[in-house]
Amino acid sequence: MTDEQRDDPTAQAHGELSLARIALADGDLGHAAGHVAGAIAWAPRLPEVHELLAALVARAGDEGAIALFPVEQPAFIGSVVARAHLQGRHDPMGGLRMLAQATRFDPAQPWADVTWVRALEPRRLDPDELARLFVAVMPGLGDPAGEAVARVNEVYLDLARRACAAHPGSALLHGAAAGLARRFTALVPGVLAEAVRWGAHGHRLHPDKLTAVWYAYALKADGRLDQALQVMRQAWQAQPDEVDLCADMANWLAEAGRLDEALELLDAAIRRAPEYDCAVHTAARLRFQRDADVRHLVGLVDFMREHPVTSHEHSDLDGACRGRPWLGMVNGPAESVINLLHQIPRTDRAMAGTATVSALEVPSALRVVHRELPGLDLTIEGDPPPDMVAPQRPGGRVLWTYAGLVASPAVPLPSPRSLELLQGVVWPFWPNPVAAYDHALPLGQLPAAELVALLVHPPAGRDQQLPDGVWERAAQAYSCLGLLHCDELRAGAEPGDTARPRELLTSIVYGVEDWTTEAAVFALVVAAWLDPVCRPEVRETIGRRFLDAMQQSRARVVTIRESLATLVLATPDMAPEVTGLARELLSRADEPDETPPAAVPAPGRKRRWFGRR
Repeated sequence: MTDEQRDDPTAQAHGELSLARIALADGDLGHAAGHVAGAIAWAPRLPEVHELLAALVARAGDEGAIALFPVEQPAFIGSVVARAHLQGRHDPMGGLRMLAQATRFDPAQPWADVTWVRALEPRRLDPDELARLFVAVMPGLGDPAGEAVARVNEVYLDLARRACAAHPGSALLHGAAAGLARRFTALVPGVLAEAVRWGAHGHRLHPDKLTAVWYAYALKADGRLDQALQVMRQAWQAQPDEVDLCADMANWLAEAGRLDEALELLDAAIRRAPEYDCAVHTAARLRFQRDADVRHLVGLVDFMREHPVTSHEHSDLDGACRGRPWLGMVNGPAESVINLLHQIPRTDRAMAGTATVSALEVPSALRVVHRELPGLDLTIEGDPPPDMVAPQRPGGRVLWTYAGLVASPAVPLPSPRSLELLQGVVWPFWPNPVAAYDHALPLGQLPAAELVALLVHPPAGRDQQLPDGVWERAAQAYSCLGLLHCDELRAGAEPGDTARPRELLTSIVYGVEDWTTEAAVFALVVAAWLDPVCRPEVRETIGRRFLDAMQQSRARVVTIRESLATLVLATPDMAPEVTGLARELLSRADEPDETPPAAVPAPGRKRRWFGRR
């Protein structure tokens, strides 16, 4: 078989069918069935597949042929679909249910688009069973389905049309058909009108919560939000304990930019059912969306800890944190020497060159630059600032020692095993701070000294698509999260007690100014999200470290200052005066810089990559 044939599903299916015919001729029905199942998995609509299925039935009988396609777990999808086709001969609903399972598992394939499904007479089928079938199919399609998925699954819409015509008195069927139909907007013009019509008919027949939701969702998809809200409000008035209706309406209002109305609804729902998780999660996300105050997310984390059982899996916390520095991702570096790397293609980094910066920058950034640009002759102008080359306070952990303007690690290299373990954990994006903490759990098996060594000697990044410095900063952040888990530091402590890890992290916060400072502050923020008891202590540590940076920035550039401000805003219960200062700083940082770029000097004997900062 050629490479082109290997990439062609039809060619693969024909190959399986050839083997099936050989096995069938030899009377080996088991192997024949296995190859037929393989062919179905490659090309579900191929006519020859169904011809061989019929041949198996002729040899083994109906029951015998069905037994040739077992569906024990884990079930092969080709076997499930083959069994569905055989079962559908005498039990259409049973066959349809199995096809729906295949569709939900892999909606990109036309599992149900076969002759016997197209030829079904819905009047002979139970309308409630058909409704449940459509409900089972919906989640796999998407809302709405993409054009390709809609095309291969249009058979379900065809079945819904014929079923609604055959069972005009079934409210459940019409509601489910409305929910199914609105998924096909990318393929079928006018399908939303059908969905609204079916939804309205089902709701008229039996105006309960279920038919109201299907009808309202169809109205919303058709652009009639206020009508959809009216249907939902009426359903809630009729059943005031069904507070999940409020969460749906609130999400719709928020999408339309009507946050105040959304939050009024959610407040009413929470008053009715204070422990209803959907309303609490949605309200926290929307309040954070409105004012970016982290207390809403921290309150949600507290709620989740106190109410571990939920009605379903939620993504509100993840959605609120996504794309936000330190909440859903590591903050990027701000040093001018890292900007230098951004300007130089990786293919040119082995060249020799010269660069000058007007002041000292943090040691982690300089180490990344020297590793990436081994031929760089870097000149740093000025004297070393005393408050930058020594610990910020007595007792600050000394991770770097300076000789003039040159910093050297003050801790030994980590072991290869530790580096390998950290590389397997690190990624610069996480769903939310608590999820990042959970993901760091394997690092807790390392001794504290190894985690500190990893903080100073992070492994080089493996993903060349990431901006320079991002991987290393993420590795440092995870090293500090590892300290929160560290078995050595937490030995003998109560579960959840991070007092000793926090003590070590605080000493790093007040050590030599560096990216390691930010990483340690981030870990303290996470500790405070997890444990309300430590919040006053963490608030004090982070607030004072930020104010120190602000004071120092009056005399020199503090490259980690804006990142510390972002971490201040992520700290639970931070003093309003400090958060106000952090917001003001970040708002100034976001203002466009209208200063024209400096001219790049002409190249000398060595390539001069970089002008003065």
